[in-house]
Parts: sequence; C-alpha cells; structure tokens
Amino acid sequence: MSDCTICTRPMAAELAHRTACPRCGSRLAAWLEEIPRQLAALADCLEPDGRGDGTGRSAGRAHAPLPVRLDVLTLIGPAAPHPVRDTSGDQAGPVPVAGVLHAWADRLAEDLGTYLPRMRTTSAAAYAAYLARHMAVIVTREWVAPLYEEVQETVRRLRAVTRTEPQRRPLEAPCPRCSAVGLVEVDWEVYRECTVCGLLLTADEYKEHAARLYRLGLGMVLAAAGQAADQDGAA
Repeated sequence: MSDCTICTRPMAAELAHRTACPRCGSRLAAWLEEIPRQLAALADCLEPDGRGDGTGRSAGRAHAPLPVRLDVLTLIGPAAPHPVRDTSGDQAGPVPVAGVLHAWADRLAEDLGTYLPRMRTTSAAAYAAYLARHMAVIVTREWVAPLYEEVQETVRRLRAVTRTEPQRRPLEAPCPRCSAVGLVEVDWEVYRECTVCGLLLTADEYKEHAARLYRLGLGMVLAAAGQAADQDGAA
C-alpha cells in the first residue's frame, strides 16, 4: 500500500502504480476543466470597476488610470514560445495561466517521449485540454503534487478576479458506507464525496445507490400497507 503524494492518504493495493489518489486526481481534472470557463469570464473583468485598476493604485489619483486591469492582463497574457523554467528564482510576479500550463504540458510530453502536438492556438485552454486528456498518465507521475499545487493556485487567482466558485450541493441519499447524510456533489468534479467518511462515488454509482434505497423504501411501504390490510380483514 502506498500513500497519495498530494493528500498523503493511504491508497488501496490495486492503486500502487499511482502517485495521486482518485480524490486528488478528480479534483485536479475538475480544475483543468474549470480553467477555460474562468478565462472566458475574465473578458468581463478587463475594465476597471472604479475602485482601482488592479495595480493597487486608487482610481482617484490625479493621473488618468489605465484603461484595463493589469492583474487580468497578467492572467490572460501569452505564454513564452518555449517553456520557461525559473531555476534561478528570478521570476518576478505571477506567471500567466498559459505559461503555467504550457510548462506542465511540455513536461508531460517529455515523459510520453513525444512533442507537444500542433495546436490551432497556444492558449491556456488548449494546454489545459491536453493535460486533461492524459490524466491517467499524470496521476502516475512523481511530479503530480507540484502540478496540483500550481493548478490549484492558478484556479484560486482566477476565482479571486471573476468571483465565481463551483457550487457544492448536498445529496439526499445517505452514504452507503457510514449511513451519514453527508454525500455532496461539486460542479465539474467526477466523484460524489461523503464529507463524513470520505467515500467516493461516481454519478452512476450514486444513482444506482439512490434507486436501490428507493426500491427498498417502496417495498417497505407496500409491505406495511399489506399488513395493515390483513389486520383490517381479520378484524
């Protein structure tokens, strides 16, 4: 049995080939799916809202403010033609989203023994899609933990600007493992998770579980109705 390199939870023996558990892998995949949506929403955030221009300077200064927010421009800025690895620690300020994802897409291609495929556009969304297509490989790599951290921070920066969060909804059926009413679903995540015991269920597994409970409950209601009818008849 091995531990997930991200959350350090122990993984089952059949997952020994992985370096990330299904929970962390699912969350990483959900973030990669969310990033293009967040980038599309940034288009509405380019113009200053009158409280500042994204540089920390007040819009009430004597000089004219910039026509666009610099923090948003940084996020949507283009990536370098080739991945840039800041081995000397000289990088100042946040890296554009495309730059972050480009570097990891290039690392993945190296592990696959190939080159990045020719893309119609070298955008953050294209790199996110490339990474998402190879999640089965990514969750077996020793560098999945730093990738997880960088993508998590990137999503945090995007949400801070767009002020949007995936919705978290409680589910009606109790957990099939611990019986607690703690199952929740989160937008774009593959698994439904029990917040009490940590059990993960796919959408189909949850539907099957809920349907089984419904059939069981209906059977109990019908049995009770039959018993009541028998008692009335005996009376």
